[in-house]
Amino acid sequence: MLLSMARVNRLLDHKSYIFYIEMINELEKERRFCKHGFDHGLSVARIAYTYLLEKGDMGLSKEGIYAAALLHDIGRWVEYQTGEDHAEVSARLACPLLEDCGFDAEDIQVILAGIREHRRHHDANLSPLGEALAIADDWSRDCRYCSAQTQCYKFTPEMKQIVY
Repeated sequence: MLLSMARVNRLLDHKSYIFYIEMINELEKERRFCKHGFDHGLSVARIAYTYLLEKGDMGLSKEGIYAAALLHDIGRWVEYQTGEDHAEVSARLACPLLEDCGFDAEDIQVILAGIREHRRHHDANLSPLGEALAIADDWSRDCRYCSAQTQCYKFTPEMKQIVY
């Protein structure tokens, strides 16, 4: 049975989402490290969904999890320009997109909290979605075979392992 992803498809076609992804792609075109465009968001979505499914903690629909993952880094371009934390910016930018795409207020609050929390890897008080996004954000990176390992601020030997 296929689940409807109509709201996610509206999100992907939203002019603001497209603008944010284009800004990120432009600012990261010379970046040697992991990039934060659509491909990264989709990888995070798949991993976060699987993680929550395996944990049995599906407090949000598949569509909501995918929306959160696809939006979790949309504020990167602002961080590059101003230094403001991209997790907070991403949540701020995501809110009107989620509203425009038909997500209800309760789901929006869960999604925004997860986006804000996606960088707090070791915080014991993460929401299930925040935890899933944080883990998926790391797992989506190909650290094992990356040629920029030695220069990467995020790389640790543990990044080569798949564990949880």
